[in-house]
Amino acid sequence: HHWQLRPTGLDRNYCRNPDGDENGPWCYTTDPATRFDYCNIPECEVECMLCNGEDYHGEVSRTESGLECQRWDAQEPHIAEFFLAVPGKKDLQMNYCRNPDGELRPWCFTTSPSKRWEYCNIPRCRNPCEPGKVHCLSGKGEDYRGTIAITESGNACQHWNMQFPHKHGWIPDRYPCKYAVPHCFIKYQRI
Repeated sequence: HHWQLRPTGLDRNYCRNPDGDENGPWCYTTDPATRFDYCNIPECEVECMLCNGEDYHGEVSRTESGLECQRWDAQEPHIAEFFLAVPGKKDLQMNYCRNPDGELRPWCFTTSPSKRWEYCNIPRCRNPCEPGKVHCLSGKGEDYRGTIAITESGNACQHWNMQFPHKHGWIPDRYPCKYAVPHCFIKYQRI
């Protein structure tokens, strides 16, 4: 596997993605014949938003009045010049409601020619820890901090601090455990 210094949360023998692997969290296995394998981590279902929803990655795709959202990469019925200018990390996928520009809450262009855009009705999270994205797969799972320790082929994961049966360089002491304890969004607790 590739080498890169970054906070990894290499706890026990839990599946992790310390190197940003496109296929998601993995681990070295306890099977001498299989060096490493990927893990099945459930996808995150985040259908509530924190603060103004800038971090909302759910799949609501209708506006508050019930109009269907236009795909972000479509140019009709509305020209979404906005989409072309936004940096790639805003998660503007499909026709899901998003808040890429710091609006009051997530919104989308609509498929109605008479209504360019509209806000979406996404409830605020009651508890700032509610989305719990550290326990499910979000993106490539680099922030996954759950306790799944078995690969998709059924092999048990080797402890990160062991060098048997597979020798490796992902030693927990070498990579500070920045996210070992699930973290909450403390700064949003006033909502």
